[in-house]
Amino acid sequence: MNPEDTTETEVPAEDSRPAPVRIAGVSLADGKVAEFDPGDLQLSLGDTVVVDNERDLNLGRVVFLAEGAEGKTYRPVLRRVGPEDFLLIRRNKKREEEALEICQKRIAERGLPMKLIRVAYLHGGNKAIFYFSAEGRVDFRALVRDLAQQLHVRIEMRQIGVRDESKMLGGVGICGQPLCCSRFLRKFVPVSIKMAKNQNLALNPQKLSGACGRLMCCLVYEDDIYLKMKKDLPKVGATIQTPRGEGKVVEVNILERKLRIQLESETISCTLEELKAGKLRDQRSEEEARIAGAQEHKDMSARPADKKEDQTQRGDSRKRRKRRKKPASAKATAGRPTEASADRSASAKATADRRKKRRRRRRRKKKKPSGGDGGGNK
Repeated sequence: MNPEDTTETEVPAEDSRPAPVRIAGVSLADGKVAEFDPGDLQLSLGDTVVVDNERDLNLGRVVFLAEGAEGKTYRPVLRRVGPEDFLLIRRNKKREEEALEICQKRIAERGLPMKLIRVAYLHGGNKAIFYFSAEGRVDFRALVRDLAQQLHVRIEMRQIGVRDESKMLGGVGICGQPLCCSRFLRKFVPVSIKMAKNQNLALNPQKLSGACGRLMCCLVYEDDIYLKMKKDLPKVGATIQTPRGEGKVVEVNILERKLRIQLESETISCTLEELKAGKLRDQRSEEEARIAGAQEHKDMSARPADKKEDQTQRGDSRKRRKRRKKPASAKATAGRPTEASADRSASAKATADRRKKRRRRRRRKKKKPSGGDGGGNK
């Protein structure tokens, strides 16, 4: 066999590119999300894990899984939370409560202008982070020395803003839902009063401010949509041409795309499409028909009430007549003993006889002529 006739099978060279690194985004105790390398662990969203956070261990919750950047190193995820970790968590919770009480006493003794928010022990228990808020810078060096001598751990004082304070403590907003920052917001974006103006909201600080006292973060959510919808709508105060003459825009409803226009003799409401097509409804006749219909409905609803009132008055008058005709002995004899009731009935009968005699005398007097003698009573 000629070696030249042999054909060699070409084996494709293996791809030398490294496999993409799989990372896990872990939300830590301070609300920040850091990226870690899960290694061979098969993690799912919501898993509580122990991570190697620089000098100490820390707890976190997996919030996303993705592919990392090439050439970048990530700190490892050590394990999922196990039974031994729950013991450390309970111990650290108790230590956090004690450290919070001690720190508040030291702050009051030294009169420092700061508000302590929370104390968080790292999972290893060798470091405690004290979160506080203050209007300006605070000299807390003496406070740190006192805490380190009493707690025997590394102390870190971390100043946070009012938004971070609400995010850390949580709460319920005016919408009735838990605060967005404590649920899903990972970072804060600037919020301005112009966003409230774009959405035609009442500029009331109590309604526009969140639990932190700043403008609510949810004003950002729909700002882009309102800006897009306002592009082809005229501004309030602009003068526009309508099929009935020039008019001034006095109100704009962005979501319904309706305009309220003040003309010389009337005020009309129409949509932007009706204005462009030049088909404006006769709103005067519609308003008159609406008022007439409302008045007719009011009259019809008032009639049964009047009839019912008349029936009630008639029923009351009938009851009064029955009460007058009812003999007095009926009430007196109810619930009395037999002998007493007999005496009462006899006296009532005598009274009734006397009344009959009086009636007869009156009738005889009326029948007699006026010139006769007046001694007709027998």
